[in-house]
Amino acid sequence: MNAPIERLLVLPEVGSRLAVSIRKVYRLIAQGLLRPVKIGRSARIPESEVIALIEDLKRRRGTGFAP
Repeated sequence: MNAPIERLLVLPEVGSRLAVSIRKVYRLIAQGLLRPVKIGRSARIPESEVIALIEDLKRRRGTGFAP
């Protein structure tokens, strides 16, 4: 049985979904909070990574994303 293909987001999409700058997205990657998939020289973030980050931040901080 074929598993559904996961959506990969470009970094500006990730920033938009998290309401942060592209620079912050790069920092989240550097901190290991988002794990990119490399396609050649490009990076994509699996949608599940963004959802997991949001859920983790909600659990740790109680109310959601805080800088």
